[in-house]
Amino acid sequence: MKKAIRSRQFMYTQDLDHLPFKKEDLKTILEKSSVEEWAYILHDKDIDKDGKTIRPHFHVVLKFKDAKTISRVAKIFNDKQEYIEVWKNTIGNAYSYLIHETSKAKDKHHYEPTEVISSFDFETRIKQIRKKVAKPSKKDIDDLIDDYSNELLTKTELQEKIGVLEMAKHKTLLDHIEDILAYKKHQKFLKDFKGQKCTTYWIYGKSGIGKTKMVREILEELHPNNFRILGSQRDHFQEYHGEEFIVINDLRPQDYEYGQLLTLLDTWEIDKMAPARYHDKYLNARAIYITTPYSPIAFYNGANIVNGLIDSFEQLNRRIITLHLTEDNYDDIKADLIKDDQIAEAIWKIKKSTSQTDSDKSND
Repeated sequence: MKKAIRSRQFMYTQDLDHLPFKKEDLKTILEKSSVEEWAYILHDKDIDKDGKTIRPHFHVVLKFKDAKTISRVAKIFNDKQEYIEVWKNTIGNAYSYLIHETSKAKDKHHYEPTEVISSFDFETRIKQIRKKVAKPSKKDIDDLIDDYSNELLTKTELQEKIGVLEMAKHKTLLDHIEDILAYKKHQKFLKDFKGQKCTTYWIYGKSGIGKTKMVREILEELHPNNFRILGSQRDHFQEYHGEEFIVINDLRPQDYEYGQLLTLLDTWEIDKMAPARYHDKYLNARAIYITTPYSPIAFYNGANIVNGLIDSFEQLNRRIITLHLTEDNYDDIKADLIKDDQIAEAIWKIKKSTSQTDSDKSND
């Protein structure tokens, strides 16, 4: 038995003369149906390729909250299934088709948005759709990329303006710009953070205790636009983009070579790179939060240590502040981390201000 096709988006098309109901009843039928969103129009000005007028017909776009079968949709209109089609493109494309603003319908008669009857503000929606699908010119794209290179736009904002396809076409250029911006950001970090140390908090406890949740809440409150939680994977830093507060989530002994981890957590060496799959990333770390189910000694014992005399446990232990999170001390540790951050932030601002003053004097 053939499986029934199910979808959430449909188009009902029927000639005016063949409607199984009065045309005046169409709106009422839709209002009483379970359709989440709908819009329709009477196309009565279409002409064929020979210049002859096409019979007037209705197009009805239907969007359901849950997937429906074609037979279920046909029952709404008490009509045959052959007049119902699944709309495989976006719902915005369907609404654009009602006024013939899709690429395939651009040569047909253009209808006004005011001619569409809908369950929502169609004119406002079509303006939003037009803005989204409008393609910038080559000069516009060049100007927007230039704005990105001058840090007037984020990469996400650039993609919203030029689209994924243009991002792909300019990938090599954008990758070069991203590398240059990352280097520039790192040099500024080295200047601002000179003489200060990076603090690493080793937060361990049983699964489900809320280690990452606690850190996220702290950073969202204190540094909402300057932290990155790096996923529980070996390639932690692939999605790192120069944030100064870093969470290495769910760290395991096999995620890094021990020597590599020691370098990453070096307290006083701030000019360093973080390992990533395609190329290493400039690290701008003022604080690193490690969440893990392993205590430091359990982590060390589980790591692949080649020479215990050189790569000792003490090498790791002196680089970190160890916090054992439990249900009993959750609130206390959270409060202590917030206090530590506030103290470090105050010191950083003083040193940054002093450094800027000295720099200004040397330029006089």
